Amino acid sequence: MTAFDSIVTPIASVINSLPTGRYGEVLFENLASDDLPNPEFFLHPDPDVHEGPDDHQRLRAMSETTPLLGLYVPMHSPGQLILFSNNLRCFYWSLMLNHRHGLPYLTPLDLQGALDLVIRKTYQHELFHFHCDVLRQLLGSQYRRDHEEALAVAWSRQQITGQRGVWNSKIGRMNGVLYARLLDAAFAFRSPGYRDWPQFADDSRFRPALISYLADPNALSHLEANGISNLPDLLVGLVGRVSGGLVESAI
Repeated sequence: MTAFDSIVTPIASVINSLPTGRYGEVLFENLASDDLPNPEFFLHPDPDVHEGPDDHQRLRAMSETTPLLGLYVPMHSPGQLILFSNNLRCFYWSLMLNHRHGLPYLTPLDLQGALDLVIRKTYQHELFHFHCDVLRQLLGSQYRRDHEEALAVAWSRQQITGQRGVWNSKIGRMNGVLYARLLDAAFAFRSPGYRDWPQFADDSRFRPALISYLADPNALSHLEANGISNLPDLLVGLVGRVSGGLVESAI
């Protein structure tokens, strides 16, 4: 089971257990919300590429004391993608309870789509850090924390909007108003780096920014001067296609 699935499965079970009304709408009245922080709490994260000691107990403690939803540990040995279960659970339900108002007929299918959006957003964000880690080592580029955070947010958002265009996906089938609300709310970051993702919000800005971040500028100039015209396709095409070298977990 992937880290993504290990987070989604228990929350999906709760969704399926919620009572529904005459028309299949979810009844939220009995859903406990006392332990949920405001979604804003999770929109001020510290950098999520962990450059300190690879200590599992310390990482678990971080999940209990910070607003981070996930973490990437670079490849000293295989890279580690870690999702923080309780933080993601709280973020999901707090978003739902804050943005369901005015939408009286949300079905379990809508809640499942919203769950996929919220968890996939974080999973793809951490996965992007792993891909950059591999490509930096391959291409000899340097890690720039805030710039990579902005690119990671932009990348994860592209993955969500791409799913929206797949009609039979969970995100593709969810209520359109709820989708639009959550897409705005889940990406409303306030922290340095994270909040700069709109600079790379579309493909025409994301691709050149990724290339200039990962590739050596002298090598780029040399290759382009010699007629290589598809460097963006080559480099961007590698993101998301790395196989192996990653350990996933949820804590």
